[in-house]
Amino acid sequence: MIVIGLTGGIGSGKTTVAKEFEKLNVPIYIADERSKYILSNDAEVIEKVKSLLGEKAYVELNGKLEANRPFIASKVFNNKSLLEGLNEILHPAVHLDFDKFCVKHNNAAYILYEAAILFETNGDKRCEATILVTATLQERLKRVMDRDLVTKEEVLARMKNQWSQKEKLELADFVIINDNIDLLTSKVYLIHRFMLNS
Repeated sequence: MIVIGLTGGIGSGKTTVAKEFEKLNVPIYIADERSKYILSNDAEVIEKVKSLLGEKAYVELNGKLEANRPFIASKVFNNKSLLEGLNEILHPAVHLDFDKFCVKHNNAAYILYEAAILFETNGDKRCEATILVTATLQERLKRVMDRDLVTKEEVLARMKNQWSQKEKLELADFVIINDNIDLLTSKVYLIHRFMLNS
């Protein structure tokens, strides 16, 4: 089975692109969503995160521990060593989860592995090819500010923890410029046809 990495900087629109592939019945593993699930449901991960960030990293809701994501974000976004520590806990757990996903979908022609920091974590090494979704900085800022109700400064701080578009462009096999929603479907379809004929 072929694994294709799908990535893009925050606000580039990779989730929108993933939805277009989903319409074509391509199995998609969304690493960020699964990471959030694992953060609140994997007992071993919970204990390690508590050790790293303290008891406040979790709150009890309806008798179940849930990740206190605003607290976690406040701790790691401006502290590189804590962010690296959190990634060292989460990434191996996500890789194991992804392996199970691959087994479940082993009859698919190809699957997408969608991750915001695919290149930064060497996730591209597990992929036969990669797709990078790009957009202008102005458009990315606007999308994230509107979506997350955060300030421009907060978005820029998050962007600092990701590689630049230029760095990612040098490694990507396919590039989708997400500047026109009407053209997006056809761009995705072209890559889909290519993958099916590979």
